[in-house]
Amino acid sequence: MFSRFVRQLMAVTALAAASVMPQVQAQPAAAPPVGALTPVNIGLPISNYWPAYIARDLKLFEKVGLAPKFFMFQSGAPLIAGMKSGSLDVAWTGLATLFMLGQGIPLKFVLVPLDSSSQMAYVVNPASGIESYKDIAKSKNIGASTATCSEVSMVLAARAAGTQRSALHASNLAPNLMQTALQNGQIDSAFMWGPWNLLWRDAGYKIVSWDKDFMKDGGVCATTVAIRPDFLKTNPSVGCKLVKVQALAMEAARKDPEHAIRTMQEAFNIPYKTAKETYETLLIPSIESQLKPDSPWTLSNKSAGLTEKLFVAGEALREAKAITQPISRATIAEAVDDRYIREYLDKDCK
Repeated sequence: MFSRFVRQLMAVTALAAASVMPQVQAQPAAAPPVGALTPVNIGLPISNYWPAYIARDLKLFEKVGLAPKFFMFQSGAPLIAGMKSGSLDVAWTGLATLFMLGQGIPLKFVLVPLDSSSQMAYVVNPASGIESYKDIAKSKNIGASTATCSEVSMVLAARAAGTQRSALHASNLAPNLMQTALQNGQIDSAFMWGPWNLLWRDAGYKIVSWDKDFMKDGGVCATTVAIRPDFLKTNPSVGCKLVKVQALAMEAARKDPEHAIRTMQEAFNIPYKTAKETYETLLIPSIESQLKPDSPWTLSNKSAGLTEKLFVAGEALREAKAITQPISRATIAEAVDDRYIREYLDKDCK
């Protein structure tokens, strides 16, 4: 199902992850006696996931009865390997989950903790003559990180503009390399998430489109809390408790938004004003809204919301040849499970 690039990347990073994860990854925060808590290994990429960072800092996982151990990742491949081997129990991540499903790794999506699509942008060199996604065919070379939200946005923007992915020239570049590529003329435009796109804008490049400009309901870059079903079967309370952690993190941020801003400053080593704008513009779907059948990120309506967004993202990755076989709606729908949100709202996990 995977392209040669993705198979090679995963083979290398899976080996690295297997050899170094126990020694070099972040250690769990000090917790009350483990006998009272449920141990859980959480894979957490370094991204704009400030609710998770707040929860880690304030020991909100421990507060709901979990003993977390966090494994921080720069890319999705070692996270996929950890979920496949069972060394990780929870993935708090983006579209890496599609590659998990494509490998036959069973998942349960229990929550959408944030809407990464709200910060996906098309950034251009002002000299390129590109004024919006509708001009994408004018780009001489586009920066897009393969097998990520970046590539998905490029494919869907091209489709909305009446252009095929195959007609575009694109370079697979990591986010930290794209500004240099813009500066030296290697690329003249790029699709990227925050805070990188804001940093490039502040360096003189221009944001001409956001995902919401060419995709219904703001885009399909889904960030989810995904749990291995075998772990859930053994520890059935964990799903609800992770939803409650999100609720407590949001409450903490309302009281002290500076904490959320600070977590992103530290994660990305970026200026305060960029971290603040990232915090203020990142949309967070309410927990309650995820049970409403007509909400953009509903878990309850398997014909829309998270199920449909993941399906569209998977089809975009297939068009880009990041995957070669489709991931069916039925496969995705089976993984989406709203019972834990219901349990939290109805019973507060009691």
